[in-house]
Formats: sequence, structure tokens, C-alpha cells
Amino acid sequence: MLTLLALMLGLAAGEQQAASGTFISADEIAATLKQSIANNTVDQPIKLAQVPGGHKASLAMLRRTKAETTALIHDDVTEIYEIVEGSGTLVTGGSLEDPKENDLTRLNAGISHTGVHKGGESRKVKPKDVIIVPAGMAHRFSELDGPIVYLVYRFEPKR
Repeated sequence: MLTLLALMLGLAAGEQQAASGTFISADEIAATLKQSIANNTVDQPIKLAQVPGGHKASLAMLRRTKAETTALIHDDVTEIYEIVEGSGTLVTGGSLEDPKENDLTRLNAGISHTGVHKGGESRKVKPKDVIIVPAGMAHRFSELDGPIVYLVYRFEPKR
């Protein structure tokens, strides 16, 4: 999956990156996880590439230690999760009750909404599972079997 993102970023990256693409090493990912644990950070961006036409593609490392009590919808950003460590129950779909706007642009996730999750489909996820969460879809980890670590590939259209 990492190779897929590097290829996509390389093919779609701006002029200055076109010749070499965007590379994210395993060492960078490991260092980001170490920093995330040390700083108790849930969502840690790793790298962002501008895509021709004003689009963005990015990679982040997420590490959760607690289940989420609210769900999130990203208005315009599609995410792909790749579970690296741990397991849990991911709920996707459904709707948000009493949604509140949350600007997650600093995390390359754009304008989003959070609220009480109603409905959706629950799935047990484990290492090497990949989940596509389209823009506009409610999602959250309702249960964790201990800490979970996952890579998030984010794709944001031109604003």
C-alpha cells in the first residue's frame, strides 16, 4: 500500500516532484509512530503532495488508545485506512446526530463534522486490512482491543 501511495503521489505530484515522485520511507513512518507515542498524538501527518489541478494527497499515522464516542464526517476528503498494529471495530456509514463543524485542515482532512453516530455497519479490523472511507461518510472506532495504529491516505479535491 505504501508503494501504491508513493506511485500515486509521484504520478500526480507537482512539477518539482514529477521527475522523482514523493517517497515516504519505512524509517519516516517508524519515526512518526515513535513521535506520536512520545507526544500522545492521535493524528500525525507524515507527508503532503500537491497534485496537478489543485488537489492534495497525503499520508498520516494514527494511533488510538481509546474507542471513539463520537463519529466524524469529512466533507470533501476521502480516506484509505491501512491497519498496521492492533485491532478493533470500525463503524462506517449511518449519520451524525447534531453535527458540529470541525476544521481539520491542519491534518489535511479539511472541513469535517463530528456528532453522535446513528446506524452504520460495524466491522472487525486487524493488521493488513484496508478500508476506503469516502468523503461524506460517517466513521469511528467503536471498540478497540488495545491500541491500534493505522496509516491514513487522504485525498482532497481542489477547493
